[in-house]
Amino acid sequence: PNPSVAVMVHYEVVSVAELGGAVVREGKSLSSRLVARLGVGAVVSELERAGERLRFKKVSGSGPESGWVSARLLEPCAASKAAPVRYQGKSLLVQAEAKVLDKGASLALSEAGKDGAGLLVASLALLAQGSLPAALEKAQAATEALKGNKDGEASALLAVALSTAEPKVALGHAMSALASFKEAGDKQMEASTLTTIANLRLSLKELSVAEAAVKDALRIFREIKDLEGEQAAEATYLDIASAREGAGNAVAAVCRDRAAYFKSTGDKLGEGQALRQLAEQLLGADGKEAVECSTEARELLQQAGDKKGEVSALHTVALAEGDETKLEEALKISQSLGDESSQVDLLVSLSALKLQKGDAAAAKSRAVEAQTLAKKLSDTSGAGRASHACASACLVLGQAKEALQMSKEAADLLSTNPAARGLALCTAAAAADAAEACELLQQAVPFFGAAKDARGEAAAKLQLAATLLSYEGPLVEVFKNRQEAAGVAEQARCAFLVLGDKRSQAKASNVAAQSKILLDDLEGGLETAMQGVVLARSCGDKVLEAFSLRTALAGQVSMGSSAEALRLAKEVKILFHKLGKKEIEESLDALILQLEEELPRIAAIPRRTILSKDTKINLQSNSLFSSATNCIVWSLPMSQMTYLVYLIELLKFCDDLKNIPDRVAFLVMTKGVMARHTGEMVPSQWTGALGTTVWAVCRTIRLESPKLLVCTVDMPSSADVHEMTDCIRAAQLDPGPRNEVSFIIDRTNQLGKRPY
Repeated sequence: PNPSVAVMVHYEVVSVAELGGAVVREGKSLSSRLVARLGVGAVVSELERAGERLRFKKVSGSGPESGWVSARLLEPCAASKAAPVRYQGKSLLVQAEAKVLDKGASLALSEAGKDGAGLLVASLALLAQGSLPAALEKAQAATEALKGNKDGEASALLAVALSTAEPKVALGHAMSALASFKEAGDKQMEASTLTTIANLRLSLKELSVAEAAVKDALRIFREIKDLEGEQAAEATYLDIASAREGAGNAVAAVCRDRAAYFKSTGDKLGEGQALRQLAEQLLGADGKEAVECSTEARELLQQAGDKKGEVSALHTVALAEGDETKLEEALKISQSLGDESSQVDLLVSLSALKLQKGDAAAAKSRAVEAQTLAKKLSDTSGAGRASHACASACLVLGQAKEALQMSKEAADLLSTNPAARGLALCTAAAAADAAEACELLQQAVPFFGAAKDARGEAAAKLQLAATLLSYEGPLVEVFKNRQEAAGVAEQARCAFLVLGDKRSQAKASNVAAQSKILLDDLEGGLETAMQGVVLARSCGDKVLEAFSLRTALAGQVSMGSSAEALRLAKEVKILFHKLGKKEIEESLDALILQLEEELPRIAAIPRRTILSKDTKINLQSNSLFSSATNCIVWSLPMSQMTYLVYLIELLKFCDDLKNIPDRVAFLVMTKGVMARHTGEMVPSQWTGALGTTVWAVCRTIRLESPKLLVCTVDMPSSADVHEMTDCIRAAQLDPGPRNEVSFIIDRTNQLGKRPY
């Protein structure tokens, strides 16, 4: 409204983006100088409006007299409404702080006197300007001037603590000030000093002690009903919770503490509002708890008679459950209250939910309705969110041109919200051609960085990497884009690793692998693709697993590993068959045929079976020694599993054989090593598994000493001495194409079940 109009619109600060108060700036730009904060409950009158930014004049409450603030943090109220009564502190430090806040740092400094109280004002003014050394000098002078005055001396000590750069030294001054304020019985300053101590403990990484101090401060501020002090202590508690539990869980921790306090005092309205804020924080992390908190908040707010709060809680319940019916119910209640501002939010949420459930046409209809209402209210932010919702629906409907136009419009309207603007640019990129999409995504990434949205920034980088890979044009640009895609995808992968998002990390790994393979870093690409496979399996995403394996297959084919590629291609084909991807399955069939043509055809080898022998057989006529006089038997290793000694003896034996000019052939026997592969009925022992080291050494001997004809023979675990003899004879006659042979025992005729 025009300031000249007689009717003045009044607003109350109802919520804040950050604990501690609504940020006030000198100008309407978000980059203009920060003045101070408006406390919750402050009442202001509107002087000028520019989109979502509002220039105000303070009517009542704490905070600066005028400035620019976000209109989303305000709610219309009656002109007669007054802000909560400000707690009137008596200490010299509180009085000095009030002068600095009311007059501004520069004016307060110029008017500060030379006495103790004036020196405190000068110290706080210099502190507000960021001049620590000068502030410390004034605070120390105030300490000397106020000696003998308990309150004044304690205030000066706290000012010294606030101005001291070294946390340990500052902590000592703050502890002395705390003792003095306790002795004087000044509860407000006791709580303020505890908040300062908590901040200092936080800087020293003493989180448990810091949390205990700030909780004591909150308890005292709530007892004396000092709202501003409570907000400052909650801001400190938020910092401590962020350091302890991470930024994502910090606000939830503070909201839980606030809800517990209001519950203990029987304040249903306060408890309901705290639970609603908690539910909003939990929406993306714990849907079940978000539903419980928002449902309880709705009941409490309903009992307290807060209809708007009830609508907001119902909105949160609907989002957590994905329930369109509850959103429609919340919309009807909001319409009955005439709250058009909340209707915009509800319509945008309805549009998103309908799009999620596959009804793109209805989603677009709701988004257009929200857009019309937001424009009527001159709600730039609401219009931007509605345009973005409309663009998303158009994209699903295949209306790419309209989606591109709407998302660009949304990005312009959301200029004051960097994260939302970045999302709108990402949607525009999805509707644009590759060249334009790359430009849009490169614009989007810095906006997420400015909003400190690590997840959004990583997602935008992943989308950028995929878009860069799809670019088609001159070879020089294609190669450059592939190099950039590899770097950007790797950045996204690292970001998702830090965030603990395995699914997104797998997607980034797949794109990074594709980039590396296209840049001829085949081994690196194959390794990264297999990392993506492992991540996809760990989060149970079969589609992502199949596509990551397909990327690994491309790497194997490019490396020329046809045999491994054939095995992998068959595995990937089974996965895509289960997923119903017929086109990809057909292309894999063609690849499998091509690989089979490239590989040499291997004739099937007949299975070696030894018939069981009668234990009464005549050993003299069937002795192996009668036909093979050169036979060496190591019996100790086979019974005691001293495979290391066995292998050293074997290598020494091979070295001795190399000195013989003729070509020498010999057999190396194992027992039960290949039992699992041959399908032996009698289970093998763990000793057989250890015997695989013998096979590995023999393969190395064949490679390094082609002159020696080494045949590795594996006998069944259940073979007796007569059957071992037949195994050795058969291996001497035909050791197979690779000089490796394994036998099984056919015992099916032992009981006369099948005559020969």
